[in-house]
Amino acid sequence: MNALARYVVAVGESVVFGPSYGAVQTLIRHPRPLDPDFVWRRITDDLPPPLDWLRLHWPPAFARRPLLHLKLKQDHLLGISQHYDVSNEFYELFLDKRYMFYSAADFDCGEESLEEAQTNKANFLLRLIDPRPQDKILDLGCGWAAMMHRVIEETGNTENLVGYTLSQKQVDHIRQHHGYNVELKNFITCDYPNQEFDKIYSIGAWEHVRERDVPIVLAKLHQALKPGGRLVHQFFCGIVESPAASVVAAQIFFPGSMPAAYPAQIRAFERAGFRIGHRSIHDYRPTLRAWFDNLVANRQRAIELVGVRTYNKYLVFFPAFTRMFNDGIVILARYVLEKR
Repeated sequence: MNALARYVVAVGESVVFGPSYGAVQTLIRHPRPLDPDFVWRRITDDLPPPLDWLRLHWPPAFARRPLLHLKLKQDHLLGISQHYDVSNEFYELFLDKRYMFYSAADFDCGEESLEEAQTNKANFLLRLIDPRPQDKILDLGCGWAAMMHRVIEETGNTENLVGYTLSQKQVDHIRQHHGYNVELKNFITCDYPNQEFDKIYSIGAWEHVRERDVPIVLAKLHQALKPGGRLVHQFFCGIVESPAASVVAAQIFFPGSMPAAYPAQIRAFERAGFRIGHRSIHDYRPTLRAWFDNLVANRQRAIELVGVRTYNKYLVFFPAFTRMFNDGIVILARYVLEKR
């Protein structure tokens, strides 16, 4: 696609899906590797007030849900596969080396390395999960087994821990490198054994559960827990129930997935019969910047593995989601839900 064609397509996309959508797609489609400093500034810096108003208000509120409905017609399983089944080695280029967490870390002092910050996060979540060697534990959306590592470090028991993922590449990686008990399974649609688990946790996977599916999945998870069991979540979501304009652009990165808004999540937790035992809000932005910097530092190898367009897509992804947090339209939350 030549420069003129890219411009024409971007204008059309901006009119229909909003300027954020058009601008992001234009950057991704650039035929050469993007300049990282330009990309970060272009996406995260404030715009002149008229342009910023347009970015935040177009498409208009009445059009956003119909547009999202069109986007959400795509099976979210395909979108998850597109995002995660890129290349295990590609993700290794920018994730932390100890665990390979693809979720927000805890930069408690602001000076930690990514590895130290992800260890902080793992320890925080470990306290929330409170695993015991005899506990039967389920990891929903286990990724590359990051939190499974930390739980096993604590309990020493690999037999009682199972992970579910929709990425075949993640399954292959875990079985090859760790030998943990992991299954290729859709935790949204699958059935669960009755009162099987003491603890269930989800670290950065709950975002893929659409609003209409949240009550259904919560009911199944509630049933799968033993009396007194707990469900631990880390997830990001919109703050208000009316979707922001930039949420449409987020479909570029996670096609077919859209988390329920924060108020809807809380209502669903309580209606499912859970008691909220812990809630806290955390900052995703330092992690996004660390991933961005690592990807830039490994640009040549990243392009060799996945090509220029995918490299550009991830280079744009990190500042694009940073912008959403800067705008105050999304938050990162941690919850402990206890079965009464």
